[in-house]
Amino acid sequence: MADGTSDGASAPEAMPYTAVAPESAIPQTIWNEDRVRLLEGLRRRSDLFADLYRRAIDALDEDPPVGHGAFVVAAHCIRDLVNALPDVLEDVDAVPGRSDASTPARFLVEEWQQHQDVLGPLDQSIKVPTVEEGEAAPRMTVPVSVVEAARRVAAATHAGTLNARRRHSALVLGRIETREDVTVKLFRDSVQQIERVRHPGRGREVDLDDLRVKFPRYLEVIEGVLQSRMRNFFETVDDLSDLLDAANAEEEVVEG
Repeated sequence: MADGTSDGASAPEAMPYTAVAPESAIPQTIWNEDRVRLLEGLRRRSDLFADLYRRAIDALDEDPPVGHGAFVVAAHCIRDLVNALPDVLEDVDAVPGRSDASTPARFLVEEWQQHQDVLGPLDQSIKVPTVEEGEAAPRMTVPVSVVEAARRVAAATHAGTLNARRRHSALVLGRIETREDVTVKLFRDSVQQIERVRHPGRGREVDLDDLRVKFPRYLEVIEGVLQSRMRNFFETVDDLSDLLDAANAEEEVVEG
């Protein structure tokens, strides 16, 4: 892992907090001045969030090529930082909370188990007949309590999706915007791509060469938004359109 020092000695933990002008054209650490300023901005709002960001960048600041485990650690830290940060910003009113779908889901399981004599066991799939065009969808009689439990799960999931979009809007734009915004979409897509990295295995094939190219690009988008909100890095949020254009252009080059 790069230590950011010229004599090879281990750097003190507080080193990233101090911006130092580079003495060489060859970077000794990925802790550049923009990241140091972002770290300071986060630290003024929350020591925890600053620590999450520091750990994410430190995980990626190892001798190349960066390993899979470093990406997993960085993805967990960035995901938790982004999801929680809207709650501590003070310039947006009525930021919605995160919807809990786990409680309604447990209730649905309990209701289903109480009515297995009608619905069948949970681990047994229900055969769905093929429906020809123009035919009515097949129906079955189920207890009302099960339908209500299923409705609660659907409602909580739907609310969670809407609230996540509103929270991203508050974080990116500094306001609650219900319409689709291109910058919010770019930010959300980048967060989702990073979230996919958090859990290794699960039958997923990981192309590390591809990840080493794309992960920094997703992180750059997220950092650009956070810099704008934490340090007024851009004069207005419209300046993020330059980042959007650059990201699209880079993706065209990579895919080409």
